[in-house]
Amino acid sequence: MNAKIIILLSFFSWELNAQQWVEKKYPYDSLLNVVYGTAINFNGSTETLRMDIYTPVCDNDTSVRPLLLWIHGGAFLAGSKEDQSITRLCKLFAQRGYVTASINYRLGFIADETAWNCNYPNYSCVFATDTAEWYRAWYRAVQDGKGALRYLVSRHADLGIDPNNVFVAGESAGAFVALGTAFLDADVERPTQTFALPDAPQPAANALSCPYNQGETFGNAVARPDLGGINGTIEPSNVSFSIKGVGNMYGAMLSDLLKNSPANQPKPAIYSFHQPCDLVVPMDSGRVYTGLSWCFTNGYNCFGIANTPKVYGSRIISKWNSAGNYGYNIKDEFTAVNFPFSFLLGPGSCLDQVNTPCHAYDNFTLRETNLAQFFAGMVSTPPICQPVGAAAEPGNGDGQVVVFPNPAREVLNIQCAYPGTWNAALRDMTGRVLWAQRGISGSSAVVRTAAFPAGMYEVTVEMEAGFRVSRRVILD
Repeated sequence: MNAKIIILLSFFSWELNAQQWVEKKYPYDSLLNVVYGTAINFNGSTETLRMDIYTPVCDNDTSVRPLLLWIHGGAFLAGSKEDQSITRLCKLFAQRGYVTASINYRLGFIADETAWNCNYPNYSCVFATDTAEWYRAWYRAVQDGKGALRYLVSRHADLGIDPNNVFVAGESAGAFVALGTAFLDADVERPTQTFALPDAPQPAANALSCPYNQGETFGNAVARPDLGGINGTIEPSNVSFSIKGVGNMYGAMLSDLLKNSPANQPKPAIYSFHQPCDLVVPMDSGRVYTGLSWCFTNGYNCFGIANTPKVYGSRIISKWNSAGNYGYNIKDEFTAVNFPFSFLLGPGSCLDQVNTPCHAYDNFTLRETNLAQFFAGMVSTPPICQPVGAAAEPGNGDGQVVVFPNPAREVLNIQCAYPGTWNAALRDMTGRVLWAQRGISGSSAVVRTAAFPAGMYEVTVEMEAGFRVSRRVILD
């Protein structure tokens, strides 16, 4: 065959495979509030950590999909896996064919003993007792991110995950965590602040109402033990995988994590979106909240936010790569408006950012689509099956089926709004039928599941008109 024809066919093959992971054509199923581990928080309490998993639904469940873990923001002090933007992103990428997940990770740090006051709600909550607490909060979250990936990849057969195609992305603090999850891969990179430190004083009384302090009890001193190894203790696993790409949405690093990449592993690619007028995370280098502190001191008669770490934003990460000749594939998308250090006047000023914040997307659809296109060029997973029943079209029956609770233990309820008769079955992940009922004419069926072992199962509903819907469930 002519060499030019071979090259042309290879190009078209790549284009079709890449488009597979950009076009949104699959319905998705969800597994909510799945426990992926427990860990010790900033005050020595044990936290149960949960994730939500979204899987594309198609006509061949033997195919595998790339995995994308999304991590929420919130300054390591707030936020959850249910944050609207993160949930939306998980669903959009599940519609593209990815298995996606969002996680809760450990939040909070030891607040300062000084009672910081301002005419701004919860102002004292952003003051840590010292800079080290920011490093420790980030490190705990990275341990959780690594554990969550191990949890998912260990169940790759049940969830239809391709361990050779793993991606992680996050917004704000979640982007810090995503970058750490991918690039904190050597003990030499571990921050000294994450080893044992002297006890911290009890937080100020007005910090006890902070969301991350709810349910916590403090003595006169708060212990700060060694936080353990970079991988944490959640879900030890022998299943090998590597992270192919990272989505960095207005995040940063606390140090240069690019220079110590393992020689025997591929280098994860990075997509970065950031705005230079960001008041929270500098796009270049600077302390967290630099712009916001300026706004508080120049317009709200408040103290500047103290005890924050110096961080290295998206543009510095890219410069490290170029200056050090590290060889990472980095795609930067930066806007042009700088913070004018003005409270009242001009684009990006303090008041302008009340309604149009720069610590955010300028155009959500544009940036998530560009991220999808960037990742698609790296996915080597073969294109997965066709959507069940032409999923993009209305009336395919998918929205008529609800299975709850999920996870379940004693009883599983199947509800179907289809007006005709329908069949239902419960299968284990080998395809073995454990329960089935045919010719159901009502709107619901009940499955007694207490005798079934804990694990992943599939509910299938077939309707008279030929529609078939599947739902994955966990029995715990």
